Formats: sequence, structure tokens, C-alpha cells
Amino acid sequence: MPRFAHIFEAAADTLNAYYQAVAEVNIDSLMGLWIDEEFVSCICADGSHLHGLESIRAGLQIQLEAAPVSIEPLDIRVYDSLGTVVYAIAEAHRPADPKATPAMVFTTYVMVHERGEWRIAHIHASPMPNEAASQFATKMRHGQGSLH
Repeated sequence: MPRFAHIFEAAADTLNAYYQAVAEVNIDSLMGLWIDEEFVSCICADGSHLHGLESIRAGLQIQLEAAPVSIEPLDIRVYDSLGTVVYAIAEAHRPADPKATPAMVFTTYVMVHERGEWRIAHIHASPMPNEAASQFATKMRHGQGSLH
């Protein structure tokens, strides 16, 4: 099998590493996943806009330390082309308190292939509208996957 056949699978590894770093509130690991360029940006579900690596580090550190979460992907759409992968994902952001209600979020991750590795260039997260969040929550309560 040609080497390029597996190139996009590695982008999923970067996304999984992002989820793990968020769950562990490991800011150094989290920031190691971003492309080393000042044009990077992150629009958080709370509406804050973070531009540049230092702004993203500071903003995510404040958010994750104040309200740690684990992220559960519920529905994943992948769009890939040479050198770029875009993930459009419906996610449940679960607070550390297991009794708390998860926040339902639509998140887009833009990843670029740089020097043999997939790196995050942009994240855009938005709260789900109530109707969509209710539909996903119902599926979660009934143990159905996102594709049922």
C-alpha cells in the first residue's frame, strides 16, 4: 500500500491527543499540537476569540483550570485534501462533576500537515442550538451512537 494512503489517519491521532490533553488539563501537551505560527486562532464556545499561540495558551489555561472538561465526540464529519484536514464535530463537553449536564458544542478543527506532522491551525467552537442539543442528548441517554 502506498505511504500516502495513511496520511490522513495521523490527523485523527492529533485530534485524539487534543482531547486527552484537555481532559488532563495539560497545557504544555495541548500547545504542542498547534502549528508554530502566529496566525493560529481559537474561537471558544463562550465566544472568546484567541489569536496567536500566547493568547491561546493563556485563554485555554484559564478556561480549563476554572472548568475542567472531557470531550466526547458524538458526530464526526471529515473533509480532507492534500495538506489540510477539517473536522466538523458535534461534541459533549462533560464537566468534572459527573452529575453536571454536559455542554453540547459544535466544533470545527482545521489541521495542516507540516514537516511530517499534523498540527492544529484553527478551532472554532459554538454552543449547539437547544433543539440540536436536545436531539443529541436524547441519543446519549438511550445509548445510541450519533449515526443511529
